[in-house]
Amino acid sequence: MIRKILLLSFLSINAMAQDQNATRILNELSEKTASYSSIEAHFINIFESKEADIYEEQSGKLYIQGDAYKLVLENQEIISDGETNWIHLIDEEEVNITEVDESEEMLNPKKMLTIYEKGYKHKFIKEDNSFYNLELYPTKSGPFSKVKLQIDKKKMQLKAFTMIDKQGSEFSYELKNYITNQNFGSDFFIFDTKKYPNVDIIDLR
Repeated sequence: MIRKILLLSFLSINAMAQDQNATRILNELSEKTASYSSIEAHFINIFESKEADIYEEQSGKLYIQGDAYKLVLENQEIISDGETNWIHLIDEEEVNITEVDESEEMLNPKKMLTIYEKGYKHKFIKEDNSFYNLELYPTKSGPFSKVKLQIDKKKMQLKAFTMIDKQGSEFSYELKNYITNQNFGSDFFIFDTKKYPNVDIIDLR
């Protein structure tokens, strides 16, 4: 009986230590990410559903500077200067203009690199010479049941993450190039209609 109690106590202490380790890692990751004046991240996005037999892959680029961001995908661009959003549907030659709505944070591509900061409990899984591996669990019911994180230990940068929904489908992002502290200029985060004279502008503000 005493041996069982000691084992349970050891497991409890070990779990607490691992939780503290995960907290430390995520705090360091947040501080490092916040220290950059700008970020340019090239990534591969994969959607996989074994149940529906779907596998889709596309590449993209994300630029962040202050409250502004630009997400460039193969057939779509989302641009924001922090106050206005431009959603450019390339194939449809259409741009939807909306005001930034802070209540729709989940739709903000800027949150992609800081998904771990709000609304999740965290758990340390393992580490090797190159990466920390953590898992996040939502504190409130939502579309995703779990998020897996892979963090570069040397650079203290997010390397990859996978969001798993309640049907088991996986939305994965693998960050390739990660360039920091560039100066893009304010015009970089505004959709220039002069460059696209044939685009249909739909102003929803």
